[in-house]
Amino acid sequence: MKIKRDQLTGAVLVILGIIVFLMTTTFSLPITASYPGPRMLPSIAAFGFVACGLGIFVEGTFSKKEEKVYLVKAGWIRVAITLLVIAAYIAGMTVVGYLITTPIILYVMTTMFAKGSKSTVKGRILFSVLVAVIIYVIYVYAFGLTLPAGMLFD
Repeated sequence: MKIKRDQLTGAVLVILGIIVFLMTTTFSLPITASYPGPRMLPSIAAFGFVACGLGIFVEGTFSKKEEKVYLVKAGWIRVAITLLVIAAYIAGMTVVGYLITTPIILYVMTTMFAKGSKSTVKGRILFSVLVAVIIYVIYVYAFGLTLPAGMLFD
């Protein structure tokens, strides 16, 4: 029996969802009605990963259509580079914090995925800064949470 791409994708999403959920159980603050705490959003994301992964897996299992090659060597290289950029984002957040790292990583990611489109450097910079600021405002002022400041600024 040949494993289909959708089955693999679904299984990976389910596994990631379970891992994220298990990681949220290590948070010491419990979820309460008055303060959902830092576990709430990752727990919702974990549930979404599992639910969507199961749906994709089941759909892939019952699908009868022929699959084409979906990722050539250049695509796998791009996936690997994206994972390295995400690892750099995590490391950057630890060292210099959210406000410096996020716009830089967003710019790098939008530049990587803008090949062949009509995006400008100025547009990508503006997008990166605006998204970082909007997320910061929502988390800090609307939710009252903190984002990583980084070891250099603690």
